[in-house]
Amino acid sequence: MIFVGIDVASTKHDVFIMNHHGEILSHGVSFNNTLSEYKKLQYTILSIMESSQNPKVRIDLESTGLYHLNIMNYLTAQGFPVQEINPLLTSMTSKSKSLRKTKTDQIDAKAICMFLFQNQLNFKPYTPKLYNNEALKSLARYRFSLVKEMSQMKIKLYTLVARSFPEYLDFFSSLHIKTSYAILHKYAISSVLVSTRIDCLSNFLYVSSMGYFKLDKAKKLKMLAKDTIGDKSDFYAIQIKSFVEMIWSYQSQITTIESEIKSIIDEYFPFILTVPGVSYTTAAVIIGEIGDIHRFKSFDSLLAFSGMDPIVYQSGNYDASNTRPSKRGSHYLRWAIHQVSMQIVRRDAKFALYYHKKLDKDKKHYYVALGHVGKKVLRVLCSIIKYRLVYIAQ
Repeated sequence: MIFVGIDVASTKHDVFIMNHHGEILSHGVSFNNTLSEYKKLQYTILSIMESSQNPKVRIDLESTGLYHLNIMNYLTAQGFPVQEINPLLTSMTSKSKSLRKTKTDQIDAKAICMFLFQNQLNFKPYTPKLYNNEALKSLARYRFSLVKEMSQMKIKLYTLVARSFPEYLDFFSSLHIKTSYAILHKYAISSVLVSTRIDCLSNFLYVSSMGYFKLDKAKKLKMLAKDTIGDKSDFYAIQIKSFVEMIWSYQSQITTIESEIKSIIDEYFPFILTVPGVSYTTAAVIIGEIGDIHRFKSFDSLLAFSGMDPIVYQSGNYDASNTRPSKRGSHYLRWAIHQVSMQIVRRDAKFALYYHKKLDKDKKHYYVALGHVGKKVLRVLCSIIKYRLVYIAQ
């Protein structure tokens, strides 16, 4: 058996190769992140297999964001068995070999190879993920990033309005409604509102609110603009209009992504929506993050992947009974399970009963009780996804 450890980076990868006797066959070799270099690595591995007359090989590399995906997909397509591992595991392997604080790419490649050698019985080769699962994962994560960026834009817009026209913040039920954005984009600052004819302002307000706001609302807005204590500097107008346009752009992109997510869920995974509290967004996160459900050998493996498994701490006669979740898995999946848990205790009698038992009888904290509910939700979702079942409330 030949073992290959690859330390992955953005521009180059380092390789360490050894056999099942622990003999080093190749080290100090690096290759760039290009197709020609991938082929060179493939030739190197095949040459060592041929020269050592050993037809079996196993390759290990760390899951490092997105940098490992291309090389892993290439090697898998060439028929090599490849395993991706958590960097924390190889880090502990490296630290256990020396007390000195040293770190190089070659040391990391050797640590990866040694981890594979020591844990060869637990080898789990990577299999290409299903297209729809991968699509949902990518779309859901992109949606997360857009929502986060849009939230930052909303905070900046609020700050500018509070500086230039603070009375406007209480004029509508929320600063971030459609009519409010329309007013800010057209008029931006109080001085422009003051110089606008009341009939023009009233008509614009009426149209943008689809007939909800009329003349009295326009008069009130103009009066607030006239008596504002805010900074009347003109340069705020450019920034306010710019932030509104960016928020509109984010909203448009998010709507497009949600539409694509909905079409995939409706066509391939409609059964998951039968679970109370599961929306299209949470369904996309759950299915996308879990991927191929069959890659988990047990529910405990899935629980650990989600980071909802409890930390185990025991030393001497002390054995901690109350510990926090490890939170070492997918934080996207944990978020989705938490969202579903908050809804399912309101919509499903069985889960509501379990939740109140933890809350009232067992005297658990609100979040602790929800955590217990989350584990049950994850177990239900595991069965539903694995066997493509429909949830039936009891």
